[in-house]
Amino acid sequence: MESQATLPPPCPRKVRVAEGYSDLLAERRETSDLRWAIREWRSRGNYRYGQQMTRKEIFDHVVGSDRVKHTIAKLAEEGGDPKALEGEVADILEQMGHTQELGVIRQFAFVLPKIMKKIYRKILINEDGIEKLRSTMVDTPVILLPTHRSYADFLLISYIAYHYNLPLPVIAAGMDFMNMAVIGDKLRGSGAFYIRRSFMDNPLYWAVFQEYVQTIVKSTGSPLEFFLEGTRSRSGKSLPPKIGLLGCVSEIWLRGQLPDLAIVPISISYDRTLEEKLYAYELLGVPKPPESTSGLLKATSILKESFGDIFIHVGEPVSLRGYLGPRVDRYLSASVPQHLSTVTKTELCACESLGYHVLRRIQQGAVTSVWSVVCVQLARSLHAGRWSLPLPALVEEVAWLIGILRRTGAAVALEGSVEEAVTRSLEVHKQVASLGEDGTVHIRQIHQPGSHPPNTKKKMDLSSATVESAVTHLVLQHYINQAIHLLIRPALVALALRSFHHGGKSTPENLKQRFSFLRSLFGFDFMFEKDMEGRDFMEGLSVLTWCGEVSVVQDQVLMVRSGSRLLTALLHLLAPFTLAYTCTALTLDSKVWPDNNGQLLTAIQDQVERSIGTSNLYSALSLDSIRHAVRALTKMGAVTRTNGEDKQVRLVPDHQKLTSIVDVLSCKHDSKLQARL
Repeated sequence: MESQATLPPPCPRKVRVAEGYSDLLAERRETSDLRWAIREWRSRGNYRYGQQMTRKEIFDHVVGSDRVKHTIAKLAEEGGDPKALEGEVADILEQMGHTQELGVIRQFAFVLPKIMKKIYRKILINEDGIEKLRSTMVDTPVILLPTHRSYADFLLISYIAYHYNLPLPVIAAGMDFMNMAVIGDKLRGSGAFYIRRSFMDNPLYWAVFQEYVQTIVKSTGSPLEFFLEGTRSRSGKSLPPKIGLLGCVSEIWLRGQLPDLAIVPISISYDRTLEEKLYAYELLGVPKPPESTSGLLKATSILKESFGDIFIHVGEPVSLRGYLGPRVDRYLSASVPQHLSTVTKTELCACESLGYHVLRRIQQGAVTSVWSVVCVQLARSLHAGRWSLPLPALVEEVAWLIGILRRTGAAVALEGSVEEAVTRSLEVHKQVASLGEDGTVHIRQIHQPGSHPPNTKKKMDLSSATVESAVTHLVLQHYINQAIHLLIRPALVALALRSFHHGGKSTPENLKQRFSFLRSLFGFDFMFEKDMEGRDFMEGLSVLTWCGEVSVVQDQVLMVRSGSRLLTALLHLLAPFTLAYTCTALTLDSKVWPDNNGQLLTAIQDQVERSIGTSNLYSALSLDSIRHAVRALTKMGAVTRTNGEDKQVRLVPDHQKLTSIVDVLSCKHDSKLQARL
């Protein structure tokens, strides 16, 4: 371990906000939307080896493929009716299949700018990323992987493609959208193909799906767009990658059908998320309202509100061959016919690593809004029991934290002075916090006493007083989470160091071991690349040493001073998560639980509610983190799934491991703790 003086600082981002970003709405505010939408349009950057295929030609290719024929024959051997199975394939394709009708796309190109100009100030995009994407598309089929934080993501990439005359993407969409009257057909006409949420247990559907997706990529060369996280993130954080679609497209290269594929990470950062309030209720346990056209029409009230800016960062393409090549041996399956081969366990693990790598690239491309930084300070005020604070104090704290973030290499969307940016963000988010005439910032209670959550009359298990506070806390936490990945590594180092006795002192090796333990524990809440523990530890430690919070002298890592500003802030960021995980461990340790997710989650939420006390950490009630905690504790062996005599699956706690985890999170100084871990 090197001394403090020689530890490398984090690498800064090359692209700074406002350099190389262009406003997509600037031209739209000055010229006719209709004239722009109906202009002569022709894509530039088409895959040179792609071929134009009609919907029927794609269907015929799928039906005639060896994969689908083999699956039908196999199911027929098991007693299925071949004619009925062929009919089922036709039905699946009819339900799934997309079209790309320029007339429909022009309709969206006319309507979307009008909506966006109403609710957004700017939509900023890095044009150098667009040009790299265009040149990549010519030689290599492209997979577009944008973040998924809002329904607005869905057509935003298509709008960008139309704006820059790029090949229009084919988009994987959930079946929920297909059933929306009129809208479902319009989305299909703009390039959406509809897939079921879960179909791994249906071999025929899986075969049709694989063949359909791979035909689009390898034969037509159209860009394929899907959301790596699978669903919208209600919490504002990145979700663990879903490997199904990524594995499906990776198989094309793994089986030697294409020389390479380009994975393009796209970061979409919103000043204000359209669904912020609904997300808060969902995280408390209120069911998600179903997608419907009537619901969409009711949502037109948002046209009267301001949602600030959107930043879109098109990242550097990731070569599938370059990433997977060193991690897999393609020759092992070279002699197996392609329709009979399956993705091996090693290949799936490599695809999972690729998924986490792409998520990391997406996080690195994200632009942090000033509002996210403001929310960190507003949440700290709420946790102290204060629903207001002076603007000068808020501005000073925000300026300090922006400085820390920029020293870690983050891009912060700061326009003008910090005070101007804070005031502007308060105007956009005035339903959450507003600036009074006396220069005091007042945090609002979003959920009013006696009111029901939207779209449901469901009686919540939480008390009305808890819900009244929790909704505001969770809305703030949503925006904090959009930036928390920037500080999670130094925060985990700080928590690891605090968990040791002797006043925050440890050997580098012990500290790294404790950091790795916490990294694994929080691995579903915060995305870390596989097999990168050493790099993450050094990155986190470097931030603390560089900022003068920690010193590394000979064989000791020491806190320079306890209770320092940055260490306090970092530990405060983690506090809702440590409370959620502690309560999850305590609940699981209380008895043998039936593997009933709903019953267990309710019990854990109840434990959190009883544990909040004067800490006011209401965002620990988030079902998102509670679910992740249960998964993590099961994966780490602190809970074991076993079959009882009645064949019901139960969760059996390991009392020693759960006690050790609680001790680490609460920083109890047990001399035997390291051995138990």
